[in-house]
Amino acid sequence: MINYDLELQCYNSVLRLAYAIGPSDHVLDIGCGTGQTTCDAARIASRGAVLGLDRSNEMIDRARERTRAEGITNVTYECADVEQYSFCHESFDVAISRFGTMFFVDPVAAFSNVGRALHRNGRLVMMVWQNLERNEWAVLVQQALDANIPSPAPRATALQAFSLGDPASGRTL
Repeated sequence: MINYDLELQCYNSVLRLAYAIGPSDHVLDIGCGTGQTTCDAARIASRGAVLGLDRSNEMIDRARERTRAEGITNVTYECADVEQYSFCHESFDVAISRFGTMFFVDPVAAFSNVGRALHRNGRLVMMVWQNLERNEWAVLVQQALDANIPSPAPRATALQAFSLGDPASGRTL
């Protein structure tokens, strides 16, 4: 079984520095998955609060279990789509995401909604994959799959992981 959180652990220390979360901050974790980044944020924002959002009920259930097991009490989880979630206006100091924002169906709606949820000086800190061509591991996996499958399946879902890989894509949102 692959442990996704363990696999991404080397990225987390860099990401935590970029978050610059303060002890009293209110944090939104976009695409929180099983809650690793949410719990990390909650430990730092010990006098604040963290909301973890994910579209998967199973992920949210596991995140809640993890949070209970770690004894963290300043976290709330919601199974919801960021594009449509009804946030209180200007309620977060920082929004974070480790590989969650690149799967937005409607990035303009999602980022607009997050923008409304952030305080005037709030910040969005997210980690996304670079373009597909710059990810050797993904190219090699795709080549191996293409070589063994007579007619490759459509790649639309797989390509979403690289949807924000081009720095110019952020300027067009």
